Amino acid sequence: MSLHNELKEWLREPGDQVEAQVWGYKADIIRGDHIIEIQTGNFSAIREKLRRLLRGYDVTLVYPIPEQRWVLRIDGEKRTRRISPKHGRIEDIFSELVYCPEIPLNPRFQLMVIFVREEEMLVNDGVGSWRRKRWSIMDRRLLSVMEHRVFTSLNDYLALLPEDISAEFTVQDLIKASGLRVVLARRMIYTLTKMGVTEEVGKNGRAKLYRKKFLI
Repeated sequence: MSLHNELKEWLREPGDQVEAQVWGYKADIIRGDHIIEIQTGNFSAIREKLRRLLRGYDVTLVYPIPEQRWVLRIDGEKRTRRISPKHGRIEDIFSELVYCPEIPLNPRFQLMVIFVREEEMLVNDGVGSWRRKRWSIMDRRLLSVMEHRVFTSLNDYLALLPEDISAEFTVQDLIKASGLRVVLARRMIYTLTKMGVTEEVGKNGRAKLYRKKFLI
């Protein structure tokens, strides 16, 4: 994908090694004893690589979230381009961290979230996912970088919970306080609990109750 290479160029500094081999893996950027990995897709695909690299290197995992996305549809000779009504939000990281909630516990790991404007190119080939009505993603292209945010400690993840949420809360309480989709709210709480940022403390009827942990 073009997006991956364009982000690599945006992050690159003089003296960096690019696409170098480390313990049988190809690292996107090596900066001394620091490795920068860019992942535009599912974290499950990079989970084992991160675990290995963290044994000897500080690792920053870079994940882009589209704040604005242009969608270019290619259907034979016909092309249409429009802005997607969907806007990414910082909590989208939990859609991926749910696959590796133990990784942020490693003190050598940090997550950098980059909000971007991007263009997604779709082709009507009949073999894409049902969610896209069989259109396939041909490419993703970086238009601009809006801002970025770095998570270096568990407190950074804890700060994503709404300030006004009650001391003990359910997933439904989180949905009301944050406006998150049900699936994303569940993934957020699951991941935070696995990370030790929140803990399950009982039930309110059939719904599980959670509370924040006080971290140092």
